[in-house]
Amino acid sequence: MRRTRVKVCGITRLEDAKKATELGVDALGFIFVRKSPRCIDIRKAWEIIRYIPSFISRVGVFVNSDIEEVKRVVDECGLSQVQLHGEESVDYCRQLKDWRRSLSICKAFRVRKDSSGEELDNYTDDVQSILLDTYVSGTAGGTGETFDWQVIEPLGLQKPLILAGGLTPENVAEAVSVARPFAVDVNSGIEDRPGIKNHQKMLAVFDAVRAADRRQG
Repeated sequence: MRRTRVKVCGITRLEDAKKATELGVDALGFIFVRKSPRCIDIRKAWEIIRYIPSFISRVGVFVNSDIEEVKRVVDECGLSQVQLHGEESVDYCRQLKDWRRSLSICKAFRVRKDSSGEELDNYTDDVQSILLDTYVSGTAGGTGETFDWQVIEPLGLQKPLILAGGLTPENVAEAVSVARPFAVDVNSGIEDRPGIKNHQKMLAVFDAVRAADRRQG
């Protein structure tokens, strides 16, 4: 049976990381962006990450950060992946990969109705996955809004797709069926407030994803 991976992003509390782990999460995301209401400092992130099993990806989310700062956070927190949500260039991604070959690079793009695959194609050789989020002017992500998943197939992605943008217990099964992503990235749709996860909603997302996978076979 095909298995859609699940990433829970915007982790700020150990109890939420432990619950996600109990449910079988594949990746946990920590946001190192000062403007984000889910921003976490390095020390607090490490205090959570030290309890995460090594087989779960530890993902640091950055937006146009100085590359040396990204390297420092990766080292101090023991991150296994970076997720780049800004205008980071192909060369920026290549430099990070050359610095640490074991580090997985995910490049995020915000999708509009007129989005094409050209910009994404430029990154094919230098990233391991592509994350698609909803375009909202003035923000780099985390808006809680969905986009039309039908636009994904024409993009012709050459890398595993991580689908983000307003995913909730109510719509994630449809998202899996329509977009058939490698992974879904849930954040605001399972929160009581920014950075505080609702464990019942989290469970409902995992159940919905698994049910969608079973239907697809």
